[in-house]
Amino acid sequence: MHIDSLKYFVDVVQEKSISKVAQKMHISQSALSQHIQKLEEDFGHKLLLRSNKGVEVTEIGEIVLKYSNNIMKNYEKMFHDINAHEHDNNSIYINGTSALVAYSLPCMIYKMKKKFPNFDFQMSVSTVQQTITDIQNDICDFGFIDIKPDEKYNLYSYIMGKEKVVLIAPPKYNIPDRIKLKDLLNLEMINCTMNTQTCDYLNKELGKIHKSLKDLKIIFNVDSLSAVKSSVTNGHGVAFAPYESIKHELYEKTVKIIEIEDINLDYDIFLVSKKISDLSKAAKESLEYLIEIGRKSFC
Repeated sequence: MHIDSLKYFVDVVQEKSISKVAQKMHISQSALSQHIQKLEEDFGHKLLLRSNKGVEVTEIGEIVLKYSNNIMKNYEKMFHDINAHEHDNNSIYINGTSALVAYSLPCMIYKMKKKFPNFDFQMSVSTVQQTITDIQNDICDFGFIDIKPDEKYNLYSYIMGKEKVVLIAPPKYNIPDRIKLKDLLNLEMINCTMNTQTCDYLNKELGKIHKSLKDLKIIFNVDSLSAVKSSVTNGHGVAFAPYESIKHELYEKTVKIIEIEDINLDYDIFLVSKKISDLSKAAKESLEYLIEIGRKSFC
């Protein structure tokens, strides 16, 4: 089994087309098909179902895809680390949720670079589960997530602080600056699905008044904070968002904050890594510095 075959397989699954991948990779369709066929022979299972509509991944193919993605990440990281070693460069890989990477972590990276100018910091957007998997597989050194990792993962975790969550509305929206939870049921809402913590906390609060998320007037669900903010500023409804992500909009007065009485949707931000004793010298120094400067290192 060759690494190229796994890469071709991943690309075909993503494109759902052998011909498109063959064209992109500048190889013949027959050669690409032989790579896939050899993988199927190695694993003893069909990985793809072929039809006139393209290709679909099988259940066994899904398993191979999951591990192939990790193998490819480790393969690329191996070359990067070899290059870093040749140039006496310490590389630190950091994962974070989309909101944190976009709005909170850049200032942290800046401060870390000032502290360790010879370190090379690489930051990537990742889900909570993918961050945990990447740490376990040495793809990233540490990450920032919004859920305390289960003890079964045997990871180090440290609470960096809390993410403040606020309800935002257009400035001219006909709504008081302070409302009760039951009033939320009458408002049109855009739901950001990228933060499950906010949804879970809100659902618990609604349960206290015998309601749930299903009772909200959700116009649409979206996994992009930019789309949420754009919808709110254009007057399409209200939405919950991390406070750090709407500072600019507050300054420009394109949104306003609506306070909801007696509820708190703020959640903890966890810094996670392997056990400190298992970290490289550069990763250990970076982690210890992050703990030292704490939440104030965020934007």
